[in-house]
Amino acid sequence: MTAINSVTGVNAMPLYTIITQAGVLGGEAKATLAGELTAFHSEYAGVPKNWIHIVFQEYAAGNGFTAGEPAATAALTLLIRTGRSPEYKRELLTRLWRLLQDATGAPDDQIVLGIQEVPPSQAMEMGQIMPDVAAH
Repeated sequence: MTAINSVTGVNAMPLYTIITQAGVLGGEAKATLAGELTAFHSEYAGVPKNWIHIVFQEYAAGNGFTAGEPAATAALTLLIRTGRSPEYKRELLTRLWRLLQDATGAPDDQIVLGIQEVPPSQAMEMGQIMPDVAAH
């Protein structure tokens, strides 16, 4: 077993990128959301919390649009390895939507979520090429 999966038999990689209009989430709100996402993903995926990475990015007011109109659009992208079932990903999206909406207060038409999958052979963490999800 590699160092990556020696703790639980499953493998790390989740990288969350959250993009909001500047001022929507202050420092404390970001820390709270990061804690909630980390706790949720750790429980849901069965990985240690230190394997979950979260990056916040902001854009200036007037640089976000929904339906061609200025809006404080909130976006969350999750990068994971391929190999998860469609049911797993649907439930993951549903629960992430609630967490992001609760944190930002954004209406449904101003939230976008997406999961990006990368083949394990094209990802590294902790200095190791990632193993397949099915390998655990």
